[in-house]
Amino acid sequence: MNNSKDHNKRIIIRVKKKILKETKLSDKKYTATYKDIKKYFKYFNKILFNDKLNSFNDIQIKRLVTASGQCVENISYSKGTSFFVLEMMPKYTNKTEFLNTLSHEMVHLWQQTVMNDTGNHNKLFFSFKPKFKKLNLTLSY
Repeated sequence: MNNSKDHNKRIIIRVKKKILKETKLSDKKYTATYKDIKKYFKYFNKILFNDKLNSFNDIQIKRLVTASGQCVENISYSKGTSFFVLEMMPKYTNKTEFLNTLSHEMVHLWQQTVMNDTGNHNKLFFSFKPKFKKLNLTLSY
C-alpha cells in the first residue's frame, strides 16, 4: 500500500516540476495541439482523477467566442447515449492558460460522466481547487 502512495507522490512531484518548467515562460503565447491535449489529459487524469476519467469522444481546436474551452455534451435521445466533445481555442495567452483551461474542462467531464452531476460550477466542481493548487494550476469560472 505504501509503495503505491509513494509512487503516486513521485508522479505528482514529477508532473508538477514539468508543468512549472514548461510554464516558466508564461508570457509566451501558446498554440494548442492535439498531441499536447492528449498528453496533458493523461497526466491530469492520473493525478486529479485517479485514472477514472474516460477520454472525450472528440476533440476540436476551434475559435470560441465566449470561452477559452468547453466540454459539450451531445445527447442522442434515440440511442439513449451522450457524446462529449472538448472544444479548445487554437491560441492561448500562455501555456498556463491552456493547462488551466484543459484541466477545468476535464472537471466538467468528470462531473457529468463519473458523478452524474450537472457539470455546473458548483460545490463538487470547486472541490478540485486544492488538487489544482498542488499542480500550480488555478480552478476558476
